[in-house]
Amino acid sequence: MQSQTFSEAWDASTHLLADRFLIRDWDADLPWHEVVPDALSREAHLLPVVLELAQLDDVQRAFLQTHLVMADTRDPGPAMLLSSDLGVTALARELSRHVVVTLADASRAMLRMADPQVFVQLLWILPLPYLASLCHAARRWWIPFSGQWHELGFHERPAPQWEALPEDPSIALSNVGLINQVLRTLPEPDGLKAFWRTSQHCNQWLRTAQAEAGLAAADDCVAYARHGVVLGKLFSSHPVLASCLQGARETPGLYAQRTASMSDREWDRVIADIEEIKRKQEAA
Repeated sequence: MQSQTFSEAWDASTHLLADRFLIRDWDADLPWHEVVPDALSREAHLLPVVLELAQLDDVQRAFLQTHLVMADTRDPGPAMLLSSDLGVTALARELSRHVVVTLADASRAMLRMADPQVFVQLLWILPLPYLASLCHAARRWWIPFSGQWHELGFHERPAPQWEALPEDPSIALSNVGLINQVLRTLPEPDGLKAFWRTSQHCNQWLRTAQAEAGLAAADDCVAYARHGVVLGKLFSSHPVLASCLQGARETPGLYAQRTASMSDREWDRVIADIEEIKRKQEAA
């Protein structure tokens, strides 16, 4: 993906796609078009909106440009920019085909594709044919990430597909919110590739928390995944943390609560114990 400045991305764009939750404080007079399939008309307040930049007056354009500039590198940006040959009504209709995705267990999930924090994860989660289908309505997409606007490009676009997702992408997609919660507790990755690697690592630990550690509460899973990423695979067998895990199986939320309340001195002892075990294993 090629990174660009906001001005470069804006000048090459024709449309703006936004998640309603991220723009709820924006000017309501902007010429939004709802990205809503007929079957979900009652859920329109939860679904994305899109506008055509050519329809903006000078005041509206200045408003958007001000709100799209990222103040710091950890600001994910509130919307995405697109370049499409379609008019805004046709673009909204085409995008609306992708606001719902079928998972491997045949359940259907609403896809927050207009949230840049979600979309950037879709780039490693979705198989390429699904990504090609999602992006089919626009020739170019710009995603705000780490202070830059990154243009999504395909070397060769595969044939689009929007059927039930396989199991692994289904689980990762269900975990996107938790993955992003874990990421917010970690140092900022250096670039998109490092971000995706760390995201995949978080997802692996979340799956372990859910399937092997017996954790049900989201806070417990996030704490467990963070500890896995930071401390490595030995952390869950440490007596202090193992006791917290056992308690959380009986009282959901307890693992996150207990580990959050541990003092720096207690954590230093836990980390020292884990490092000592690692050294002994390496020496054996």
